[in-house]
Amino acid sequence: MEQEKLERRVREIFEQQGFEVEQDGNEIVATKGDDRKKIQVFSSDDYTGEELVDRVDADLVFVDEDLPEITDELESEVSIIRDERDKEDYDLPSYELIGDIAVINDLAGRDQEEAVEGILEHHPYVETVLLKDEPLSGEFRVGGYEKLYGEEIETIHKEYGCRYRVDPTKAYFSERLATERKRVVDQIEEDERVLVIGAGVGPYPVLAARKADPEKVVAVEKNPDAYRYLKENIELNNVEDIVKAVKGDALEEVSENEKFDRVIIAIPEFADEFLELAFDNARKESVIHYYRFLEDEQWEEIIEEIEETGESYEVLDKVVCGQRGPGVDRVCIDIEAK
Repeated sequence: MEQEKLERRVREIFEQQGFEVEQDGNEIVATKGDDRKKIQVFSSDDYTGEELVDRVDADLVFVDEDLPEITDELESEVSIIRDERDKEDYDLPSYELIGDIAVINDLAGRDQEEAVEGILEHHPYVETVLLKDEPLSGEFRVGGYEKLYGEEIETIHKEYGCRYRVDPTKAYFSERLATERKRVVDQIEEDERVLVIGAGVGPYPVLAARKADPEKVVAVEKNPDAYRYLKENIELNNVEDIVKAVKGDALEEVSENEKFDRVIIAIPEFADEFLELAFDNARKESVIHYYRFLEDEQWEEIIEEIEETGESYEVLDKVVCGQRGPGVDRVCIDIEAK
């Protein structure tokens, strides 16, 4: 398929989902709220599979059907666009791709069969389509899902050169937080000791070990299913020498005597329960990444939570990194412990 036609088709995919799309050469940036995706597009008319290995630097890669052999060689997620799609347009709902599983967050009145058809047309490699029919709930933030297509619910998701085995029906994982995870990991300096509370299946600790140069990463996770995947993903990414997985509640499992240069509290619902622990285990000038849900931009309520610890601190940054629902944002406050 011609490069220009392939790029146009990729832009259409994201525009139909409500993304604002900007393009520079074969690179496309799709943005919707705080969900930002960097995309590269490669046509077999202009590129060979061997050429792509060193050219790819994106969250998502789209190629035409004459380059399918490249999918297993790249560390980014790869979608194949088929030429025959010009026959029909699809009204696609909002969805995210986790490995070869597509998760529809809300059909929003669309026809279920057409939604599945459209997703499979755009992403032929997708093996399973899930519909989230119950919101995230409970201590482990797991939602309810209905299978609309396929059977397999365990997959391997690729992100920034890392691989994560996950079952989204058993352990929380969102590819939409990839950019935020990279933002935090990019701040990690050489030989830092990092604590991740609510490590999930391992996206923060594994990415830190692979893309930064920490001395040690301690990853604490209470959900037994997420912990099992965390252990697998540490081995899958060959970071056993850097990342230590700890099963249980951080309040009980993290020693008061162990100090860290950076603490990531990746549990927005319950992060306030671990804030004092983070300060207690922080060295002077350590950084705490404090994730919370923010209603109606009431930042002062989160600042009050920090004030109540009685600790000396400085706010380094305030970042909106997603939405929980109307008027409720997922945010991160970067704090320096004084």
